[in-house]
Amino acid sequence: MSTHPTPTPTPTPAPTPALDDLRTAGRYASLRTFRRDGSPVDTPVWFEVDGDRLWFRTKRDTAKVRRLAVDPVVELRHCDWRGRTGTGPVLRGTARILGDHEAEEANRRLAARYGWQWTTVPLVRIPGTGTVPMRIGWRARWERVRATELWPESCIVEVAPADGPRSALG
Repeated sequence: MSTHPTPTPTPTPAPTPALDDLRTAGRYASLRTFRRDGSPVDTPVWFEVDGDRLWFRTKRDTAKVRRLAVDPVVELRHCDWRGRTGTGPVLRGTARILGDHEAEEANRRLAARYGWQWTTVPLVRIPGTGTVPMRIGWRARWERVRATELWPESCIVEVAPADGPRSALG
């Protein structure tokens, strides 16, 4: 019998109602980032919610990541796969790029939500997007489909709602 006490797991924070509503509304969220001049840029993203935070994956070299470095304030709302939004509520929050350990955990959660599509769809060329890393061959692409770790050119972004306990907006 061990004399060491069993550590109690850290409880997951209660879901923020707006985040919970966003997750149950569908598989896509429209992410609104802002240019230096304040003009908005909307992008549909796949996402996962865990308590009071939301995660999505993007490539490190995108304009979206550069915009987040300048202004981490974002807005999210439900949308379809083309980015068309409805009349639902808008969630305002602050984004940050996760470090390696946190990113791997979030990537596993995203993969669990989206299944085989999580690793396959980003490798399919979609007209008008730059999602497919074309410099890699088919063998490397096949290995990525089977891999569970975050791809080297990708990062995970976490959004904390402005009205939640993790907010930096006040």
